[in-house]
Amino acid sequence: MVTGSCLCGGVAFEIEGRVTPIQLCHARRCQKFTGSAFAPELAAKADRFRWVRGEELVATCRVCGSPLPAPLEGTEFVVLLAGVLDGDPDAAPFRHIFTGQAAPWDRIADDLPAFEGRPPAEQRLQPTRPRR
Repeated sequence: MVTGSCLCGGVAFEIEGRVTPIQLCHARRCQKFTGSAFAPELAAKADRFRWVRGEELVATCRVCGSPLPAPLEGTEFVVLLAGVLDGDPDAAPFRHIFTGQAAPWDRIADDLPAFEGRPPAEQRLQPTRPRR
């Protein structure tokens, strides 16, 4: 079980099963959202995710400002930032994306695959197929 919570503890969630590896997003929007060089993003299947407490505080937690999990539109996934997890999610960074927008002071010092923008379509979370 993977668990997470916001800074003030008012919101908590749990994920049954595994999460995806972590991608490090250097897009300007991710820098602004996190106040950092990149956003350490990962995802979980939405049907394996549940709020434990504080769902009424969700968007960004209204008390402490922590960014909380949100559905990834058009997919069956919930996306979240690794920093809101409480323990080891048994996931590690596997790539950098939007490196073309990296802050001028940001230095990528590893040998993970890096993409100037989005990764190729076949390497992204796939949209949910419409049911017939």
